[in-house]
Amino acid sequence: MTATSTRYSDPVDDTRRAHAAARSALRAAVTRSASLWRDIPDPHARIPGLTWTAAEAAAHVVGELRDYTDALTGRGETAGAGGATNVSPSRGSAVAKAQQLAAIPERNMARLAVLLQEQVERYLAAATRADENADIVTANGLVMTPPVMTGQLLGEQLLHGLDIARAARQPWHISPSDALLVIPAVMTVAPRYLRRSVSDDLDVSFGLRMRGGPRYRLAVSNGAAVMTAAGDKADCVITADPVAFLQLGYGRIAQWRPIIGGKMFASGRKPWLAAKFATLLASP
Repeated sequence: MTATSTRYSDPVDDTRRAHAAARSALRAAVTRSASLWRDIPDPHARIPGLTWTAAEAAAHVVGELRDYTDALTGRGETAGAGGATNVSPSRGSAVAKAQQLAAIPERNMARLAVLLQEQVERYLAAATRADENADIVTANGLVMTPPVMTGQLLGEQLLHGLDIARAARQPWHISPSDALLVIPAVMTVAPRYLRRSVSDDLDVSFGLRMRGGPRYRLAVSNGAAVMTAAGDKADCVITADPVAFLQLGYGRIAQWRPIIGGKMFASGRKPWLAAKFATLLASP
């Protein structure tokens, strides 16, 4: 038997096995978010590094939960209705975010906290009943299974929780266990975020190893990317702390920070390619 079959699995399978844990973590993260939001005195405080205010980020988080719930229950747009899957996810996300801010005009943080907790219960009820193997078209044009959707939403809670906490100058903790629930979902959709402008002439593979968690392999060739379970040798192997990897992938920290802090390092036949990895994928 190969190393892949005996030791490693692909990110889709990992999200499926962890779906119950991810649903519990999502509810817990929402509880933390709602508590944080209620204590923010200035909803118009700017988030460092982003164009949004705290209230705008909160409205987006509520809207994202609503959109995913509608997709699960068949009330969202489908690829057949709008050709969503032909749109790049980055562009689709920008459109979806603008629509969310327009559809949820509330900017009072306490009332947004109520909406958040109501919406997560709707989503969790739908996700618990859903066929875990179903392919669901989301508002940004990506096709995901329900476990991948839950992992993505957990990531939204954790990263935008960090954003809003920074705007309010409040603490916010992302645990390695939560990050490890998000990373397989992120890895599942990562190939869709490949930047063609920097990948068209590349033929390279990366081993991605999370400390305390899974290992995957990303192969890039001729402007396309494939994410699989680990197994075959890779040109460059990146070993990372899961929280640092998550924040880097979402563009919340610069690449040098986890390197200097010893939370990320490269090895393999071509370790210098790690610098290229950070430019290959657009942030969600």
